[in-house]
Amino acid sequence: MCTHFQIRSADGNHVVGRSMEFAQSLAPAFYIQRRGQPYRQPSGAHELLGQLAGGPGWTAEYGYVGISSTNLPLKALSERIVTDGMNEAGLSVGLLWLPGTVYQPFGDLQNTVLAPLLADWLLGNCGSIAEVKAKLPTRHFWFPALLASQLPLHASVVDKTGAAVVIEFQNGEQKIHDNPVGVCTNAPWFPWHLDNLGNYVNLTPNDPKSQTLGSLSVSSPGHGGGLAGLPGNATPPSRFVRAAYLKQYADTPANVQDAYTLATHLLNSVDIPRGTIRDGNDQDYTQWAVVKGLNTGEFGIRTYQSMQYFGLKLKDIDFATVESQVIPVPALSDITFTQPK
Repeated sequence: MCTHFQIRSADGNHVVGRSMEFAQSLAPAFYIQRRGQPYRQPSGAHELLGQLAGGPGWTAEYGYVGISSTNLPLKALSERIVTDGMNEAGLSVGLLWLPGTVYQPFGDLQNTVLAPLLADWLLGNCGSIAEVKAKLPTRHFWFPALLASQLPLHASVVDKTGAAVVIEFQNGEQKIHDNPVGVCTNAPWFPWHLDNLGNYVNLTPNDPKSQTLGSLSVSSPGHGGGLAGLPGNATPPSRFVRAAYLKQYADTPANVQDAYTLATHLLNSVDIPRGTIRDGNDQDYTQWAVVKGLNTGEFGIRTYQSMQYFGLKLKDIDFATVESQVIPVPALSDITFTQPK
């Protein structure tokens, strides 16, 4: 379960917000990938990946920063799978859970990429949505069927111009959908969510007018009645509708700082407290949220334990010389206290 959206400020800055929900603790950390460094696919990480043995990796054309969980399913792979990232060209990629995903069949050894490495491949090889559309079809994103159910993923991709696509793998086919509303969640397939928005066209930010029923004048008990019917549960369709309509009706932020503020409020609207979503012993909850400035090259994350964001500025990183590395996310206090004079 995840929610992803993009915001454009009045001065042309583009900001992405994303929440990550999961039941198993994911232990996030920043990962920095140096530009020009060869990337080898971990064919020896699992016996079922042996088909990739001896196959080529790629050399990162763009340096990037990503969030890499150190505790995903398939631990042999998890320490190097970027689930959310941004590269030095301002391309943002987020991987989200999508049950029902069926990846592509194995191509030949020269064009097959492990499907969970989709974000790494995009961030290392593409600087814009135009490049994504041109380069993605040249690769087959494959994962053994016995493992695919443990990591069924689709991708929400945005560049610094605001162009956006959603990449899904349905019945073994690669599908690239333009994203006209700038929102993505989970199942069903992305085009269904776009159609579903039509069920909520009655929503409005304006308070409803009073009515007379018989001889009784009836009015709303408070502000907000125009959004009556906005879904409030945590299912993917409800979070998609909630994010899309709240984003649409919110005041346009003037600049990137205002866009960050709006992004954090929208993320709070889809936040899932631990214990409120249960599937047997599993309890999905919002383990982290990220905010990214695609034009400013700023990337921040906050964890479940705190609403304070910790981040990196990509423009301060020399991706030609920096060592590829993992940077732990520190524990931050949720409240900063002060002592009166």
